Amino acid sequence: MSDIEGLTEKVLHDLHWAGLAEEPTTTCSTSSMEGYVDVLVSDSSGMGVGFSIDVSGTEASILYQLADRIPDAYVELCSVGLPVVPGSHRPARPRLTQNEVIWEDSDESGTWQCRVGAYPGPSTGTST
Repeated sequence: MSDIEGLTEKVLHDLHWAGLAEEPTTTCSTSSMEGYVDVLVSDSSGMGVGFSIDVSGTEASILYQLADRIPDAYVELCSVGLPVVPGSHRPARPRLTQNEVIWEDSDESGTWQCRVGAYPGPSTGTST
């Protein structure tokens, strides 16, 4: 489970600067379905958004699933869409490359990207 938590932290790293009044809690637990882990994003009121991920694949495929689902959970729970493409209001989307997972501008493919876990803060420029 600690590997999943480490991968989850990479995604959460890119969401931390969002300026939320209260940062949601993200927990992982063994699913009732074999080969899956349940992820729950929740706030102090008890509201939460949960989903399952398939952990039978590569580390990159697991990171991709987390990068794809955690931002959506933040949107549902906090009414914010993160992370955004720097200099725009468009949400970045994850993409699984051959060896890693990156955030990219899905509207303008190839114009901006950064590795999951290395998202620039609001005062920095672009990252590659």
